[in-house]
Amino acid sequence: MPNFSFSFSLPVVIVLLAAALAATIAWFFYRTTIPPVPPRTKALLITLRTLSLFALLVLLAEPLVRLTTTTAKKPVLAILFDDSKSMTINDAGGDRKEIYRRLFADMNFTSLVPNGEVRFYAFGSSLRPLASGVFDSLALDKDATNISAALRGVAEERERLNLAALVLVTDGNYNLGQNPLYDAERIGLPIFPIGIGDTTEQKDVLITKVLTNELVYAETEVPVDVTVKSAGYRNETVDVSLHHEGREVSRARITLQEGTREYSVRLSYIPLGEGVKRYTVRISSLPGELTTANNQRVILARVLKSKLHILLLAGVPSPDLSIVKYTLREDKNLTVSSLTLKTPSTFYERDNPQTLLDSADCLVLIGFPLSTTSETIVEMVRSAVARRTVPIFFIDGQNVDERKLEALSTVLPFTIVTPSVNEHIVFAEPVPAQRNHPIMATGSERSAEAWKRLPPIFKTQAVVRAKPEAVVLATARVATVVTNDPLILLRNINRQKSLAVVGYGIWRWRLMAQGNRETEHLMATFLTNGIRWLTTRDDARPVKVTPVKPAFAQGEQIEFVGEVYDASANPIDNAMLRVTARLHEREFETVLRPLGNGRYDGSLEGLGEGDYTFTASATHEGQQLGEDRGRFSVGEVNLEYQETRMNIQLLRQMAARSGGAFVMPREIVKLPSLLAERGSFAPREVQTTEERELWNWPYVLGLVVALLGVEWFMRKSHGML
Repeated sequence: MPNFSFSFSLPVVIVLLAAALAATIAWFFYRTTIPPVPPRTKALLITLRTLSLFALLVLLAEPLVRLTTTTAKKPVLAILFDDSKSMTINDAGGDRKEIYRRLFADMNFTSLVPNGEVRFYAFGSSLRPLASGVFDSLALDKDATNISAALRGVAEERERLNLAALVLVTDGNYNLGQNPLYDAERIGLPIFPIGIGDTTEQKDVLITKVLTNELVYAETEVPVDVTVKSAGYRNETVDVSLHHEGREVSRARITLQEGTREYSVRLSYIPLGEGVKRYTVRISSLPGELTTANNQRVILARVLKSKLHILLLAGVPSPDLSIVKYTLREDKNLTVSSLTLKTPSTFYERDNPQTLLDSADCLVLIGFPLSTTSETIVEMVRSAVARRTVPIFFIDGQNVDERKLEALSTVLPFTIVTPSVNEHIVFAEPVPAQRNHPIMATGSERSAEAWKRLPPIFKTQAVVRAKPEAVVLATARVATVVTNDPLILLRNINRQKSLAVVGYGIWRWRLMAQGNRETEHLMATFLTNGIRWLTTRDDARPVKVTPVKPAFAQGEQIEFVGEVYDASANPIDNAMLRVTARLHEREFETVLRPLGNGRYDGSLEGLGEGDYTFTASATHEGQQLGEDRGRFSVGEVNLEYQETRMNIQLLRQMAARSGGAFVMPREIVKLPSLLAERGSFAPREVQTTEERELWNWPYVLGLVVALLGVEWFMRKSHGML
């Protein structure tokens, strides 16, 4: 039976006084009427006026009515069925699909909780409810398994459904999401896993890993490192091959050893032309393999032009010039030329530098320009940079002339506030927020420490200030004192990139860092990373959408990141950014969600094997902002066939830590008693309270209007108006 209660924002005494006041006013108003009316009519008029006035006065006290209802919710058992492709494997434990079918036939799931309810769910990469616990309701075709997401999805229903326990029917292998053991502990419900599959290593040969460069150069050999895993074979040979557009480009052969082993194989290819290229790694199949669906992988490579032309422009011959030239020439993807001033307007290498300037992909200034450098040469450099937006890598020198350097100030990331030729020794101190920047990264987790251990270099005592849009990667440290003076900084604006080292003597980073494993290769890495960052062109498209990687495995979420800008390059936060992926005649669509500052992300699920193209379109307030296009690949390899053994250890741990019990299909008859022992299958009383703010309830106002209307009608019918 529902319980009612009233409350007011004012004391009850005031409400009672309001009732008395309303009655007094009504009596005073109708104590004498013209014309006189019968006493019964007068009493009714007084009552109507009292009620209407009282209702208006009470509304000022903000009356609140509460309706409390108590109901008993039955306990619920949730049964989660693994609906992924791994449930169709035929291993040493038998045909999993048939085991699944027998499980449904042998167990009446709806009778597991006599005094409660049973809810059925299926899961792959996500969770979905099932109308009934019948085998035919399962498709067993999902490309990935996310047990963690399934547990979280059911746990969200805990309060609404009075969940008491979970039964999890699976092989225990997850290939998406986090370790489900954490969720098993967190949700606070006993879990009863039913393990499907065999625990022994299956007879199989598969590709477990492919490592190669996503960004490569045309006509340059690219290594592809493949990891092959085998189990159950001895002395058989398999071929590992790399294919492009139906043509084999590389092959290696391995002999399999007894037991479960992994083998590393190196293949290679030489890309031709520019653009995104698709390659397939394959291993030959053997008789008796569990599955051949894991015998190949697809990789995509973005091929750039074969060689970049780097032009070094130096004010004078110097150790910095020699070391930078020598280091850059070690990179086979670079063609390095140099121009060193001999006189104010001529160079040691050649008399006419215009050809080199016009062909340079990146310009490295080393101690340039000097006070003696002719204005013609400075203007030639400035014009070439402005005309072709050539990126600049600036390395300071003691005798650089700040007035001549002013001609290039529009592209440099710093300004010189107070010039000086006095010098001191400084160390590089990486800025903590930028220690993982691609230019500063060394490939080691201790990149920042390696930078700090570099020998010191020289720096003038000039006051240098970073421009507002510049990013400072490292500051100058004098002995143990870290200053705010920028030492390494960059700038990227209006498609013009620049990188600067506001110091000199960087030859010390190469020659004096030898013998230390952490620092001996740091300068070469820094120069290579810097050149790559400078020469990787940013486009000015208003809409940019890219997949997080060029190739995905079946079952993986296809994740996209995007950016949206207006015509003035200002980020737009609330655009409708729609991505449509296509494979032949099929289309898949998603809308990316805004993250702020013009950034977006989103994903697609359930895409099968193939090479996809996609179109991204952004609109804002009905206006079309722009489009972007691209491609990605979903490989033949399926996540479900990478690990085929039942993960019995995980299932046992989930049961133990959650307070449940692990059961094999042959022990299914034990499940009802285990549930009765460890599950809390008791009804739960649930109180629901509904509150109604009467002062905001339109029916109360309607009641007042009705009372006043009836009063007006009676007055008029008795001639009182």
